[in-house]
Amino acid sequence: MTALFDPDRLLSTDSTERVARRLPPVEFARLAAAVREAADAERLVKTENGRTAPYPMLASLVQLTADAERHLARHVPLVVSAWRKVLLAHRTDARVRDFLAVPAVLRAWVDAAPIGDYRVDFCRFDLVGGDVATARVVEFNANCPGGVLFTSAYAALWRDVPPVRDVLEEWGVARTRLDDRHWFPEFLRTAVGPECADGPFGIFHKTGGNVLELDRMTDLLAETGHSAVRVDPGLEDWLARDLRAGYLKYGVQPVLADIARWPAFLDRVSSGKLRIANPLAGRWIGDNKLCLALLSDPRFSGMFTAAEQEAVERLIPYSRKVGDGVEPADLLADRAGWVVKGPYDTRGNSVYVGSEQEEDRWRTVVRRAAEDGWLAQRAVPAYRREWQGRPCYQDLSIVLLHGAWAGYTSRISESLRVNVAQGGGRQVVFGHRDTDWGAGERPPIA
Repeated sequence: MTALFDPDRLLSTDSTERVARRLPPVEFARLAAAVREAADAERLVKTENGRTAPYPMLASLVQLTADAERHLARHVPLVVSAWRKVLLAHRTDARVRDFLAVPAVLRAWVDAAPIGDYRVDFCRFDLVGGDVATARVVEFNANCPGGVLFTSAYAALWRDVPPVRDVLEEWGVARTRLDDRHWFPEFLRTAVGPECADGPFGIFHKTGGNVLELDRMTDLLAETGHSAVRVDPGLEDWLARDLRAGYLKYGVQPVLADIARWPAFLDRVSSGKLRIANPLAGRWIGDNKLCLALLSDPRFSGMFTAAEQEAVERLIPYSRKVGDGVEPADLLADRAGWVVKGPYDTRGNSVYVGSEQEEDRWRTVVRRAAEDGWLAQRAVPAYRREWQGRPCYQDLSIVLLHGAWAGYTSRISESLRVNVAQGGGRQVVFGHRDTDWGAGERPPIA
């Protein structure tokens, strides 16, 4: 059994033993306090309901095992390739359109998009499981994945600590695109194209909604000489600012509630006058969790190469659309074996783990899943570990920029859903310098 995380390459205040050569726990805890102070100075904080608190970044760094990362490097690019085919097929394949059932209010703008907008520039594949044999990607976060900016900032702060830097050098950790302080401005400039690369930029978000990392985005854009403002796409005061490019940080469920207020925003995006990273077509198809069912369902296997099918088999759990691939009776007969999710769930709000549900509650969930065409996945054994003496679960997120590997992050939580929005924190994860993710997909080692 090949583990994902290397227990011998772990730096953590949770350790009761020497965490690395020359770095006992007491010293590492002192360094962690200094890193937290530096993070506060960088405004790496979260604000909810008007209250500001430190971002839940754990004082813990870990490296993947070399064999696990080679496994990911072999299969993840092929899953990305297959997923891209799904995005493009939505334009012309009636079977794909019917199966994914993108809501009508979104589909109108998806259909109006040019073919170049059927792409995802920035996403996060969330993987559950602790070893190569069982670990599976259970979600594609293709809308506006959170946590990556802050995790990369923390990784940089840790690299600036000489004793930690020495350990990371001994481990041979990879340098990634996310190690560049200004990776987000450079990513955004590339995503919107050369005509709009100099801005001004709008960071579009819901007034009073989730503002995590938004200040960081505008700060980094300002550091690179670009004007950026935070604006609500439904409030047309931004029209006078001559915004030509931007980033939409807006969960799909809030979009469904608010999109009627967006005529000017949608018209500008659709006409090409406003360019955004993760264009509407790519994000609203790609973020649909039924993409996982389509990849897994043998009825659609003819869309993919043999290599892509093998990669899907290795990395995507058995996934089906309820009522069109798996029957409600199957879910009811094996409650502990299934997880059911709304197609556009965010923050785990409509993720139902069968083993956690009472029988009557499960019947209600399955009924709704059948009526609305939700995703059902075979439950993946979660990776269990302890944190501060409490039993927890851990996942792994693979970050992709323009379809290429860019780095990792991880979450540790007492909740089986392993969602930081529901408690827990993030961990910095490193890869290996000699792992081959493919030509052109890694910057030179600085």
